[in-house]
Amino acid sequence: MTESNIPFVILIDTNAMTALSLYVQSCTTVKVALGTTVEELKTRFREIKNTKDTQLYFEGRGGIKEGYKFFNYLESKIEEFNNVQIWFSLLSEIELLDVFLDRTFDIELTRKGIPYIIRKKKLFRMQIEFNYEEKVAKNWEDIKQKLAQDDIEFNNPEKESDVIQDVKEIAKIVTRYIALGSVDLYIYALGIYLKANEIYTHDQELRGIINNICNKHWRNIYDSIQLDLRKYIITFREEYKKEKKIDLPKGVS
Repeated sequence: MTESNIPFVILIDTNAMTALSLYVQSCTTVKVALGTTVEELKTRFREIKNTKDTQLYFEGRGGIKEGYKFFNYLESKIEEFNNVQIWFSLLSEIELLDVFLDRTFDIELTRKGIPYIIRKKKLFRMQIEFNYEEKVAKNWEDIKQKLAQDDIEFNNPEKESDVIQDVKEIAKIVTRYIALGSVDLYIYALGIYLKANEIYTHDQELRGIINNICNKHWRNIYDSIQLDLRKYIITFREEYKKEKKIDLPKGVS
């Protein structure tokens, strides 16, 4: 374990958390501990003859396999560093709950025999009644509790009163030099604000942009962001005085 008072900081995006949630839910479904391998999970699903719903999500982008990989990654970081901070944005949490909501709609409409092409229509989704707290909100709380048992805990940075204003200022700096979608811009600016070592994302394009800046492949953009951060934001000015640089997050998956 690396001994340090400086925390190792990870910011997680929605896609990565979605995959992780699928893995946790799969382990819960077949009553096995987190850390169970994907192959073991497949065997357990076959044993309970459940190959219809969850089995479809084992492979591919955002699937259970990626969730298992991410779980192991977080475990390895917690083992490697004595101080790990894991952040999950409130915006990403809202997106995640929307993913859970979509799953719930799909399950309920499937039970009613509604064809897939019609299940996607918002009109039908508005007519479905279900317990949101039980099917969506509690689902997320259960996932967090199970992960907490393995010392994987998440915090929302937006709970701090000055976060949004500072992230807004950082976003204004970033957007002078590179065009990102609104959510990607927010996540990247938040990662800079948190002094994140890593932004864990399955978005290959966003990850590439983050790393091109971090690794100074886009040197002019890197230098411009560095200059503006210390010019307009006091905390980064102080960091630069001490370190002679401002560390920018790298993208991992």
